[in-house]
This record gives sequence, C-alpha cells and structure tokens, in this order.
Amino acid sequence: MTNVKDVVYLGAFPPPYGGVTIKNSMLYMELSKHKNVYIIELSKVKKINLHEIFKFLTALFFQKKIFIVGASGSWRKKITYLLYFFNRKSLKNSILIVMGGTSAKNISKDATYLKMVSNYKKVYVEADGMKNELVKVGLSNVSIFPNCRNEKNTKVKINYPDQNKMKCVYFSLISKEKGADIIFETVKILAKKNIQFEVDFFGAIEKSYQEEFEQQTSLYNNINYCGIFKTDIADVYTKLNEYDLLLFPTRWKNEGVPGVLVESKIAALPAIVSDINFNAEIIHNGIDGIVLKHNNPAEMAVAIERLYNDKDYLFKLKKNAYESRSKYLLENYIDEIVNELVYQS
Repeated sequence: MTNVKDVVYLGAFPPPYGGVTIKNSMLYMELSKHKNVYIIELSKVKKINLHEIFKFLTALFFQKKIFIVGASGSWRKKITYLLYFFNRKSLKNSILIVMGGTSAKNISKDATYLKMVSNYKKVYVEADGMKNELVKVGLSNVSIFPNCRNEKNTKVKINYPDQNKMKCVYFSLISKEKGADIIFETVKILAKKNIQFEVDFFGAIEKSYQEEFEQQTSLYNNINYCGIFKTDIADVYTKLNEYDLLLFPTRWKNEGVPGVLVESKIAALPAIVSDINFNAEIIHNGIDGIVLKHNNPAEMAVAIERLYNDKDYLFKLKKNAYESRSKYLLENYIDEIVNELVYQS
C-alpha cells in the first residue's frame, strides 16, 4: 500500500444550487471530517480559470491521487477517458459518483466507456434500478449511494391531518416538463367537487413557462406562488413538515433520485409522484405515497380526493414516509465510502 493521503474531488459545487452541486457539497463536507480532501471546481475549469486548469491538469496527469469523480454528463466521460489513458493507476484507486436518471443507461450502451468505467475502484449509483442495469452488462464494481441528505437536528411533527382542509406543496423548478400544468388541471377538476385544499408553489419559474404560470395562478384563490426557498436561511424540513402532500408529477426524462423526494421523507411528508425512471423505487405506492401510473390530472385528482376523504390513510402515509427516511441519510453511507478512499499500489 502506497502512502497517498490526498483525495481530489472533481465536480461542480454551489452556487448554483442543484441536484449535482448539492450532493457534491454534502459529500465533500462529510468526507473532509475523515480525509484530506481538496476540490477542483469543474465550472471554473470550464470558464478557463487558469489556476483551476493548472490544478486539474497537474492532478490528472502527473500525480498519484485518489479521485472522487462527481461530474455529470460529458465531463464525467472526459475525466474517465483522461484517467484511463494517462493515469490508470489512479483510476483504479478512484470512485465514480453517478448522478442522473439516464446516466447508467448511457454508460451501459457504450462498450468503450463501459470498459473504462469498469476500472474504477467503485462506481456509486443512486438506485437499485441503475445498479441492475450496469450489473447486467458486466460491471462488478457497483454499489448504491442514493441522493442522501443530512437529517440535522430538525424536530419533525407527525400531526394528524386537518379534517377540513388539505395543504399541498410543489417544490421544484416550475415548468411543464416538471408537471406544473398537471397540477393546474387537477385544481380545476377538484374545484367542481368542493375539495378544500391549497397548493403552494416553491421554485424558480422556467422563462418559457412564466407567462402561462402567472396567468394560471391568477385564476385560483387556492394556488400561491411562494418564490424560491432559501435553504441557506431556513430549514427545508421544517417548511415541508407544514404540509400534508408533496405534488411531483414530473415528466423530465433525466430524473434520478430527486432531492425533494428524500427531503419530504425526512419531513414526514408523503408524495404523489409520476411513475418515471426511479420514482416508484423511492415512493412505494400506497405505503409512503402515491405513484401515478398515467400521470394525468384525472388520476391525480382521484388520489387527492381519496386522501382528503380518508385522513386515517393520509396519516398512515405520513408515518410511513418518515420511517422510510433511513435509506437516504448520509450518515448510513459515509463509513463505506471513507473505507474505499485508500490508495493501493
């Protein structure tokens, strides 16, 4: 065993705040408690920051290092190719953090890329479905590391739902691709049935959808736009814990393990989700949430109406959502990852 202590984390970090940058940031902060980890910020490399480029090239080509590759898309592939051809010994001592719903499929369909990825010491994917896809094509170095969160010291209350009103929340990018329009159509259906509920929208509004969103919001008294939630100021779990249901009817083909579905579990908040990619692996239909097989307004309206009329069932989903959170807590994975970060000659 060679005495290589430095760990280099190659990835994107906040700002901006997104699925990849948040996951990289949390993992980096936790690993730094156990290892000497330093960051190479790929967004700075992309912007031709000479200092960051020098660090990047020096680490990749001229040093024995343990790398954590937390890059997505083309960056992940480029770094893997560079390590394979110019620093294979370090590649064999490094780990790959795969993020994104179609990433495992993209790797499995590219034989050359797959061969290079097989040289990592460990490949971490976010869901069992992703792991199975890679194991099926011959990868034996795959483990699960979901889109985890720190639970913090939040005191979550699992209160029995209000008998007279239901509070729903949408907590993501606001766009048609993410299913915001499905929620508006659902509200229209339920308005005819005298279901007393409200929906609060949190998130940035996609520019191409902003005019339509604002127009739709103005039509209903029970829909509120609450802006972008400031996670650096307020506690997301405390906020989500104020609601009865999370609405997440996304159509986005690249969904992996959406962070909001993990946060909702920690907040004891059951979710109504579309059956896209790995949502049904995260939310177990009828146990800790509802999975929409067809993901249309009529189906969502039926689900909300049922929970509105059966508060015992809704309360059961709340309790089960909270109990299912342990699979997504960072503390349950960190020791395994730390143990992989040992350089072997």
